[in-house]
This record gives sequence, structure tokens and C-alpha cells, in this order.
Amino acid sequence: MSVETILCPVRVNTESRPDVPALITSEKTWSWAELDELVSSTAAHLNEMAPPGSRIAVQMPNSPELVALILAALRTGHVLALISTRLPENDVETARKQIRADLFTNLSHTPTRPHAHTQDIPSPPHPLTTSPSDPLGARATYISPLPHVTILPIPLTRPATITYTSGSAGTPKAALHTVGSHVWSARGLAEALPLAQEDRWLLNLPLYHVSGLAIVYRCALAGAAVVLPGHEMSTGEAIRAFGVTHSSLVAAQLYRLLREDFAVNTLKAILLGGSAISPGLLAAASERSLPIHTSYGLTEMASTVSVTSAFISTLELASSGRPLPHRELAIRDGEIQVRGRTRFTGYVEGKQLIQPFDDQGWFATGDLGYMDETGCLHVAGRTDNQFVSGGENIQPEEIEAALNALSGVVQAIVVPVADDEFGQRPVAFVQMEDELDPQAIRTSLEATLPRFKLPVAIYPWPTLAGMKPSRTALQREAEVRNAR
Repeated sequence: MSVETILCPVRVNTESRPDVPALITSEKTWSWAELDELVSSTAAHLNEMAPPGSRIAVQMPNSPELVALILAALRTGHVLALISTRLPENDVETARKQIRADLFTNLSHTPTRPHAHTQDIPSPPHPLTTSPSDPLGARATYISPLPHVTILPIPLTRPATITYTSGSAGTPKAALHTVGSHVWSARGLAEALPLAQEDRWLLNLPLYHVSGLAIVYRCALAGAAVVLPGHEMSTGEAIRAFGVTHSSLVAAQLYRLLREDFAVNTLKAILLGGSAISPGLLAAASERSLPIHTSYGLTEMASTVSVTSAFISTLELASSGRPLPHRELAIRDGEIQVRGRTRFTGYVEGKQLIQPFDDQGWFATGDLGYMDETGCLHVAGRTDNQFVSGGENIQPEEIEAALNALSGVVQAIVVPVADDEFGQRPVAFVQMEDELDPQAIRTSLEATLPRFKLPVAIYPWPTLAGMKPSRTALQREAEVRNAR
């Protein structure tokens, strides 16, 4: 039985459209030919450091060099484990040990072998100049172009990446994806959100997150350009400056975008995900005629699983849309289960691969949900978020939905805190458009929630919450605040 393959998408685009933009930043625009040179030199360096199949742990912020590293590993067969740049050093070491990384690199250290203490890996001469503070040519300059070498087809079954789950409800897990997982994820989304060669997708999500990583694969396979704005540039400014056609946003980014004055005439699609979106935020986006697509996705399925159509009613936007091609979705005992060509192959634990699938290949997500009469998915919460207060079961997402329905609320998260009388009580963290008024919010909630579900305290949204705030971390913060 033959193994399905793809050709290196960077080389395919280089041979057919060498001078067309492939990667755009505030400082430079790389054509496909120029990106191919950067990918080729990075691939050469990878091959010098370790044989194909080696696991390379990477902790780097978004940059052209990291984009090139991802595309180079796709070409060479190295497995990239992308580690959050927000993790402290001890957690980074834990993540490296979790996957038994063969090499580790970041922007401040020379690539090292994790199990050889801190022994540096020699860096033979190659077309990129590097220094101890500049691994993998992170701030490289060209010396000479590489020869236009022949590249073998890439098997879809080959391991490609290890991405860590958000850990929003516990310890992050290391999910192993094949090339095919990413390819079928991109192909399926393209059937709902077409991506043309002249399009430009804004990369303003971290590449260590599966939603950011998916953008690189989508654009490479479609021949579209990745737009990588500077940290000082807002989403609206980037859309205007670079003629962005597609963007992936979470609730907080959409909220900030709506406060900007920007033209939307180039925008074709905004893929919205990460958490529940408040009805007020969706209504405000519709008033601005933004082409919003709400969605449901997870690390284990290589990003998006279901998505809504564009320019539909706010009622349908309140759902997570319909399943995309190459994915299957089922509701069993109220829990969302998924399988298909985009599904991960298992969790990496050392040299073992834990495969949490049933006999039919279904993966139980831990998310609660239901399908409505139109076939749209509605996500209701997590099985592991429920807690008991005074003998009553409380699902935090129910309280979050009530909070999100209030005028002026951008997003909210509810966590339990210990209570001598009731065992646990709900506490809320809320982001408002204006000033937070806990008493006014509590009064409004009394009209829709029973008293035992009313938050005993309402705190402002944490400034460093990230894309998907950790409930465990917020619970710790709430316990500290309540103890004062």
C-alpha cells in the first residue's frame, strides 16, 4: 500500500511564483524564492545538528526565522516541539523532559543536548551566520545562496510537531501530530474559508499555539502570504498597512480591534475562537460588518474542528458552527467526541506514546456540548470544571454565559474557591469595556441565576491572562485574594 505524500509547499510556490510575497513583516517582504533560501539554509543547519526524526524543543517568539524553522522541519523530517515563551525556566525544563527532546534551542542559548548537561553542539559553517545568542540563524544574514537541491516528497504519515495543550484546566499535555494532521486541517478549513494565492493571513497568535501554527501550514499549502506584524502594531493597523484578508482572533483581540478605526474592505474572514464569545461582542462585530466565523477547535485536532458561515445572524454566530471536512464529531452522554484525518496520534510521555482513543478511533475531548436542529455545535463547558457548592452541582460555564450576556462584559471566567460552610463557592474574573462594578454585576445576575450560583467575589480580568487563561492559576489567585 503506497503512502500518500505532498511536495514541499515552499518549493512548489517558489517554482511557480518565485517573486510573489510569501512572508510580510514591517521590515521586509520575503518572496517565495527568498523564503525558500531561508528555509533551505535552516534545513541544512537542522541536518548538521541532528538526524531526521530527532525531537527539537524550541522556545522562540514569533519571527520570520521561526516560520522558516517550522517549514524547514516539515522538509527535513525533524519533529518540532514548540514551547510557550510565557513559561518560566523550571516549566520549560519539565516540558523538555516530558518529550525527551534530543535538542533544545531558544533566542538566548546555543542549541544544546538536554541530556548532556549544557554541552554546546558544534555549528559547522553554513549559509547563515550564527552566534551563541543567535541559534538556528535567528538573526542571520546571508553569505551565499544554497544550491537548488532536489527535495523528496513528504509522507503525510511522518511525525511533524509536538504541541502542548493549553493546560487551562490542569497540566499541559504534549500532543504529537503528523504532517497529514496539519495538511488535512488546512484543506478542510479551506473548503469553508477559501484561501487564495493573493490572500494574506495575519499571524498575531503565538506559533507555539496550534492556532498560530495552523496559519503557517494553511498559507504555505495555499500559496498565500503570512503577515507577521511587529509587537508595537495593533491588529487594525496591521490590517490597514498590509491589506490583510484573513485573521484569527480570540475575544480580547476582537474587543481591542472594535475600539480601533480601521478599514475592513480587504477583510474576507475573521476566524474567532479560544473561548466563549459574549453576545455583545458579536453584535458589535456584526454592526461593523466584520466577516466573523465563530469556531470550535482543540490542540488534539490540529486546530479548527467546526466553523460558522460568514455574514449570518448573531444567533447562529453564538454557536460553533458545523463540522469541517476530514473531521467527525459526535455527542456521547453530553460530551463532544472527535476523530478524523486531523486527529493527533497520541500524547508524548518520554519515549512512549499514550493513545487515549476507543476502538473506533474516537477521542473524548472533555468538552460538553450539543448539536442544534440546524446541525450547529454548541459548547456548554468542560466535564472537569464542575464543582459542588452546598450539595449543588455548579458548571462554571453556565455562570460565565450569564456574565457574558450582560452589557459591557467582554469575557469572564468563573472558578471555585474553598469555603468553610459550603465546601466551594464561585468567584468570577471579568473584563469590562469600562470600569468594573462588582455590585452592579451581581445585582444583574440575580435576575437569571439562583443565589447559590452567584459569584461571592468579582475581580478584574488579569492583565497577563494570555490566549486561554489557566483556570488552575486563576483559582490560586482567587484563593489568595479571598484569604486577605
